[in-house]
Amino acid sequence: MRKLSPQVEDALRKSMTCLGRLVEAVIGKAKNARVQVGTRGGVQPILSVESLLDSGRVKELIETSLLRLMSQKMPDLSGECVLEVGEGPALYGEKIISRQAAVAVSAEIGGGSVEKQGDISRGYVVRSSPVALPFLGDSFFYVVARLATPFQSDLPRMVREIGRTVKSGGHGVIVDYHPFGKYGKRGGNKFRASLGAHGLGDYYRICREAGLRVIDVKEIFVDEEMRKLFHESEIQSYRDLKGTPLAMFIFFYKPKRKG
Repeated sequence: MRKLSPQVEDALRKSMTCLGRLVEAVIGKAKNARVQVGTRGGVQPILSVESLLDSGRVKELIETSLLRLMSQKMPDLSGECVLEVGEGPALYGEKIISRQAAVAVSAEIGGGSVEKQGDISRGYVVRSSPVALPFLGDSFFYVVARLATPFQSDLPRMVREIGRTVKSGGHGVIVDYHPFGKYGKRGGNKFRASLGAHGLGDYYRICREAGLRVIDVKEIFVDEEMRKLFHESEIQSYRDLKGTPLAMFIFFYKPKRKG
């Protein structure tokens, strides 16, 4: 092997020394950044929704947005059978009945409601698991599935159940936590028991596998319009969350069978 000249060896030694100092500087900055996380003037951690608002408040924000949206989106229900699936008391029992639906059913998940089963004053009420709805297939013309709940478990299975119970030619809406929202991925108090969908494309796939077709998608963000829903004591939480996506509304249709 040809021996390097003293000049070349000296140049290589100097360049390696400079490179070593550069690497040490980068490592040092990284260590300092780690130490400063969460400190004043340092790198701030991304706060999850769960750390800023309790589950009741998040539920209220999503449901208020849904009520506002559905006042424009709910179709004529005259003579039809309608199903609402969700945590706690039905949001739409009275509205569905007022739209002249023949039958209004609320399938409550989570067991937190005090509504009596079979209470006709708000439509029929049943306790149920979202992955095993106690209804025959092709039973409902319209379905409102409020699946943005801590009791969510397996999104594909829940959507398959919805696809099974809605009749051909029927339609409805699925409400879920936004896959890009600031929701915690770990910990016992995270809202989403199962991620289910990581992006919009997953909702299209999950619905297609359940025999449903997505016809519209609406996203809800923490924006200026939502500001009035925050109490004065929550203003800082509002500022921290402003601009973050909160929920997805997936409007679907079940195609009629050929022949």
